[in-house]
Amino acid sequence: MAGRNFLNVARFVLSGQSEYHWRAAVIHAYYALFLECRDALLAWGQNPAQGQNVHAWARLRFAYSSSADLKKIAGALDKLVRLRNKASYELTATALFSSPATAQDAIQTAEHELALLDQILADPLRRQAAITSLPP
Repeated sequence: MAGRNFLNVARFVLSGQSEYHWRAAVIHAYYALFLECRDALLAWGQNPAQGQNVHAWARLRFAYSSSADLKKIAGALDKLVRLRNKASYELTATALFSSPATAQDAIQTAEHELALLDQILADPLRRQAAITSLPP
């Protein structure tokens, strides 16, 4: 299963009419991007240390690379994980989830960064440059 398919779920629940739907859309948008980034790293021979938080590992591998593209994706992961945490754990009423706007933005962010990741993966030279840009 491709992690990006969680975007389909995000789009579906976005059409709901409640804060719960919009929070769920944010959560699924984050997972769509995170899982694809994790899978790219694994395909590139990168592996988290045993017991390491895989969410932080994936985000930080991209953030500490020397690739501007991977750093951009890391920034989106950071933004989305913060929103995901608010959506999942901070359950008091907030303006963030009083309309579908935050969820729409999260979905667009995930779509945009997945398109960038796809460009990297599709181009052998760009993919190799991304791989070699990762910290040891």
